[in-house]
Amino acid sequence: MADLMLSTPMRIRPHGSDTIRDVTTLRDASEILIDWPQAKRGPFYQAARKKVEAALESKAGAAEAQEAFAALCNHAGVLVR
Repeated sequence: MADLMLSTPMRIRPHGSDTIRDVTTLRDASEILIDWPQAKRGPFYQAARKKVEAALESKAGAAEAQEAFAALCNHAGVLVR
């Protein structure tokens, strides 16, 4: 599995946490997706999970994976600007 750097690092505040987490690689994004609350795993989550895992397995582009993960975080309101 590749550990691809994000073109632009992201900062998020995971659900139910007061801590801000820096996301600099797709592996970081994957870890966050694994811990994502079960009740909040809708279509944005499914798309992000699929693209991030595919990129980590070199079956998809990192840019697409980052875009899907950013869309999820923005939609969920956990993206720190």
